[in-house]
Amino acid sequence: MRAHLENFLPVVFAMLAFNLSVVRQAEAASWIANGPLTTARYLHTATLLPNGKVLVAGGDDGASGSLSSAELYDPATGTWTATRSLTTARFNHTATLLPNGKVLVTGGYGSSGVLSSAELYDPASGTWTATGPLTTARYLHTATLLPNGQVLVAGGYNSTNGLLSSAELYDPVSGAWTATGPLTTARYYHTATLLPNGQVLVAGGEDVNFNALFSAEVYDPASGTWTTTNPLNSARYNHTATLLPNGQVLVAGGYNNSTYPLSSAELYDPSTGTWATTSSLTTPREWQTATLLPNGQVLVAGGFDGTNTLSSAELYDPASNMWMATNALNTARNNHTATLLPDGRVLVAGGYDFNGNYSLSSAESYDPTINPATGTWTETGAMNTVRWDGNTATLLPDGQVLVAGGSDGTSPLSSVEVYDPSAGTWTETNALATAREYHTATLLPDGDVLVAGGYYDNTFDPSAGTELYNPAFGTWTTNAALNTARAGHTATLLPDGNVLVAGGNNGGCLSSAELYDPASGTWAVTGSLNTGRYAHTAVLLPNGKVLVMGGMGSNGILSSAELYDPATGTWTNTGAMNNARIAHSTTLLPNGRVLVAGGENFSGSPYPANAELYNSTNGAWVLTGALNTPRQYHSATLLPDGRVLVAGGYNSNDGGDLSSAELFDPVTGTWTTTGSLVNAREDHTATLLANGTVLIAGGGVAPAELYDTGLGFANSWQPQITSFTSPLGLGSSLVVTGSQFRGVAEGSGGNTQDSPADYPLLQLRRLDNEQTVFLLTTNWSTNSFTSLPVWNFPAGYAMATMFINGVPGTSCIVNISVPLPFPAALTGAKLTKGSFQFVFTNSVGALFGVLATTNLTLPLANWTALGDAVEISPGQFQFTDPQATNSPRRFYLIRSP
Repeated sequence: MRAHLENFLPVVFAMLAFNLSVVRQAEAASWIANGPLTTARYLHTATLLPNGKVLVAGGDDGASGSLSSAELYDPATGTWTATRSLTTARFNHTATLLPNGKVLVTGGYGSSGVLSSAELYDPASGTWTATGPLTTARYLHTATLLPNGQVLVAGGYNSTNGLLSSAELYDPVSGAWTATGPLTTARYYHTATLLPNGQVLVAGGEDVNFNALFSAEVYDPASGTWTTTNPLNSARYNHTATLLPNGQVLVAGGYNNSTYPLSSAELYDPSTGTWATTSSLTTPREWQTATLLPNGQVLVAGGFDGTNTLSSAELYDPASNMWMATNALNTARNNHTATLLPDGRVLVAGGYDFNGNYSLSSAESYDPTINPATGTWTETGAMNTVRWDGNTATLLPDGQVLVAGGSDGTSPLSSVEVYDPSAGTWTETNALATAREYHTATLLPDGDVLVAGGYYDNTFDPSAGTELYNPAFGTWTTNAALNTARAGHTATLLPDGNVLVAGGNNGGCLSSAELYDPASGTWAVTGSLNTGRYAHTAVLLPNGKVLVMGGMGSNGILSSAELYDPATGTWTNTGAMNNARIAHSTTLLPNGRVLVAGGENFSGSPYPANAELYNSTNGAWVLTGALNTPRQYHSATLLPDGRVLVAGGYNSNDGGDLSSAELFDPVTGTWTTTGSLVNAREDHTATLLANGTVLIAGGGVAPAELYDTGLGFANSWQPQITSFTSPLGLGSSLVVTGSQFRGVAEGSGGNTQDSPADYPLLQLRRLDNEQTVFLLTTNWSTNSFTSLPVWNFPAGYAMATMFINGVPGTSCIVNISVPLPFPAALTGAKLTKGSFQFVFTNSVGALFGVLATTNLTLPLANWTALGDAVEISPGQFQFTDPQATNSPRRFYLIRSP
């Protein structure tokens, strides 16, 4: 794009083989400090919820004793917020996510002693409710979710019975507990691990005489009985147990009466029932956490070495059977929790520090993909036509990518081709009726692609022509013309299915805007921008408004930004960027903020390395971390893990076209380098594919290439989707079926400090503006997932991605539609602090604008558009008019677009 856009600018290698205890240094990954817990705690639980957040509950604060408080961690912001408190304060309890999406908390120790009570947390309402109590009060027990949806609680301790051998089952349907066969050996401080065959392995622990146990046993849910299996090689408690992808169980560290603590580790093979010693930990430890990473390695962090609380961390590699030191925690801790997040990072929270800090509120996360970078680029099939700039790339509902038009370096192109990710090849399809570059391409709700405007010759004459591509037949149909010819404009799919085209170039900077109605196939003029501009960017915000920013104006490059309100058809200015910029990138982040990065701020000037964030709540821009490499005409792609991949671009001070790439982390506001492109390029396209890779195409290079974040998982570990609800009407549940919706069981460990992550989390990501959300569930199993009714999400095509054990599956593409509204009566009218407010009910997801007048005789065209009614809960709408008291009386009308 650079060449064309400038026309518009005012002017130790060997090692002894038998030395198995030698320390190898792993490729060090980073620990990143997150926001602190609202309450310092240890001996708490942490549970990964279906909405991607982490629930921390209870624990001990080291001062007042057992805690009832609970809080939620949001990976999108890296912050903690309080949620409703437990009904009973407790520590050394268990927490288990049930198939219905609720969290079961059982037992523990409270102010009244050992507890038999149990309670349920509902993520949808944020509330706790009591459920049936345990048949036996206990703490320091284990809880395991069985394949049939029941929860097995085993062992533990109470002051009446002492050490427990009893076990019991919780039925989520009845909310009741029933006794099952007792353990062969009473124990606590043991581990419990669900095996691939559905049985449960219990290992080690402490006996009635406070001695570490060698014994291990297996529970069979079919018979409800326990059977002894071969004993551990080393007696231990306060250890960890982690199921590996190969079906073996890794037991590591812990306390042994004769060795305090242990560095030994061993592997249990369920097929033979035997234990085999493996290489030793680099550091003896107990009270540590052990987390299975997406690449199959196990991260062990923190703990206690008998004298000091540890900050050290290490990795176990099943392939080499070796432990390797990795970067240390920022804060030494034991009795903390570790939770594998959907993006492959590990969240560590709270804990205790014997070194003098005691109960901890700090939290941090381990990122296995940075420092060094693991992301890699590989070439894929070459395009049939070399495209230099100005082409578009559109992800189609079948997962293929449509690339249209662009420039061959001299003239606009009419050629079109489709990329097939399964084959890695490009196939030419029917050409555009009109050659064009710097046009727009929009995927419509019916699956067609709308191409509009652009330059149609090498003298930069803009076109008013539009055409529609039908993916089923590979054909183009000439469509109604724009009211104003334009190029370098933006096109945004609105929640009502219309397309907003704004600004552009036509011998000058355009301020005009227009709307395309797919139902009628016509264009209608809407309110004009306050500032004419082209080569700007636009993004649909979660509130339904469209943010436009930067670009070229009549007086040079712009810093201004403005908002379009579909309800009123008008533009209002919002806060200006800190830097004027053109050829920048714009990305909507999972936290709702908008990231703008790079670009050029005036002709011939250095490119701004800085980046900034827009907050739609207050309309303000704030600077964030600067790019490592200043660049313009680059691409920016929101990855499934919530980070932004910026690739390529142009910098005359750095050799021209760039091959470098970097990642922005919204939690820390920092950029880290990742693998470089195979080919330097600028003004290319970037498309996130259904398989989670990013396709880069064009930019004057024939071969396209694919980016892989480098989590390192095997394809066989991915969940597979075979069917899904599409179209999905807002207010309905998204039902997905497939296989491997339960991953490596108890994926994050086998004690109460480690959070399982072996259940499905389903993410929706809109193709147009990349808005993302994780869906809460009403039911999940090994082959199905049913969400709560979907609402407060824009209509259009969206990518649905299943995450299990931090491993994303291949996505499906869902068409989300807005249901038809029905006549509604306005109720609940009230005047509050000078504002008039009313409410009404209607179809979930329906869209409504509100009109007002003081004179009922006026035609509707003369009524004043006030804005949108807000859906405050599914199917419940509210509107507030702050200007109501300016008139003695005022009439209101709601209408659906």
